[in-house]
Amino acid sequence: MRAFLFALLLGASTIINTPVLAASTSPELSGSTEQGLKIEIYSSLSPLLINRIHSWHIRILDINNRAVSVEQLTVIGGMPEHDHGLPTQPQITARLENGDYLLEGVRFHMPGKWRLVVTMNRDGEDDQAVIEFQL
Repeated sequence: MRAFLFALLLGASTIINTPVLAASTSPELSGSTEQGLKIEIYSSLSPLLINRIHSWHIRILDINNRAVSVEQLTVIGGMPEHDHGLPTQPQITARLENGDYLLEGVRFHMPGKWRLVVTMNRDGEDDQAVIEFQL
């Protein structure tokens, strides 16, 4: 019985009922993967700010704009012109009820050109998007 309750709690913790961002909200950042999936990033802070911790909703869409589930999702980033990464190690902490993924712990510490690499595994295949932007 304890194992069943633990599994039930574990399953409940992976899908979080978090308020969904308004459908009319435009993503702060977006890009496409090598296999044609669309990545949309919605930030809790708009516009993106320096030296503040951000939480992001990451939406992955197919060519028909339907949400896509992935087995693994990671986001790393940095400033290629300065040869350093993000000052934090953002983590995917939940899959949200609407199919988005919650990324927490994003922080940028200086203005300039930034690059994010969004890597995922879907149906056993790796895919990634590179998103560059200026802060």
